[in-house]
Amino acid sequence: MFRRTQMPDVFDRLEREASDDFRLLEELGPVHFGTEHLVDLHAQARERLALFKVRQRLGMLIGGTGAGWALLAALFNLAGWNWLAIIALGAAALSFAVFLFIVFWQKKRFESRGELEYAQRLIEEELRRRAQKRREANR
Repeated sequence: MFRRTQMPDVFDRLEREASDDFRLLEELGPVHFGTEHLVDLHAQARERLALFKVRQRLGMLIGGTGAGWALLAALFNLAGWNWLAIIALGAAALSFAVFLFIVFWQKKRFESRGELEYAQRLIEEELRRRAQKRREANR
């Protein structure tokens, strides 16, 4: 009868977004972070970028395998081996489904490779700037 409000979900979402250091880094800039925190974020960015590359390679490999299965299904069909063609077509469909799953999962998890590289560059530039300031102050 009464519709339940979605307030806890809103608060959970806000808490998740506030605890996402990379989103804060993009919005506020690296100036507002401590040096130790920036070093930790740089390590996390490198790990995320490496994971992104591995998943991207896996997705491309599975997508290419799906194309191979589709070609094999066409060849089997031309040869008159209908059962093998159906099996190969099923393997192609499965490969393409897994490929699409990986692509969308990557998009949801990381947005893009450029975003990860941008965050890493921001952190590196800020750490270089701070190191240069520290060297100038020691002179």
